[in-house]
Amino acid sequence: MFIQHITPDSVRESKLIVQPICFQSHWVLIVGKLKEKVWKLYDSLPNPEHKAICTEVIKQIHEDKAGVFPSDITTWKLQTVRGIPTQSNEHDCGIFVCKYMERAILKKKTDWASLKEWQKYMPKFRAELGYALCLTTKM
Repeated sequence: MFIQHITPDSVRESKLIVQPICFQSHWVLIVGKLKEKVWKLYDSLPNPEHKAICTEVIKQIHEDKAGVFPSDITTWKLQTVRGIPTQSNEHDCGIFVCKYMERAILKKKTDWASLKEWQKYMPKFRAELGYALCLTTKM
């Protein structure tokens, strides 16, 4: 099974499917909005190949979870989110995906224009994530 935690009950109780994807050492994020029946693609190094692999992942989720969703998730439009912060190097994609996830679950709309400078804050974001993981991890 591709994703075990997606069940009929979890789908009924959810508004979003949040799925990070790693393809050829690059992380992207797709967010399925269950009510709107649309997929949003967050990519810090936009590339048509990344969108193509997301389509394949969506197909795999659909196959693995046949009958779980009230509609065919492969027919939902896959929209690339425009105007989001992007990376200027080859190694910060994972942290960008974490920050995109953080924004995706907020109830209010994100003003991406005000967040264009994420790249220069990557060391701070890494430290914050590390600290949060230390606080929540039992050793």
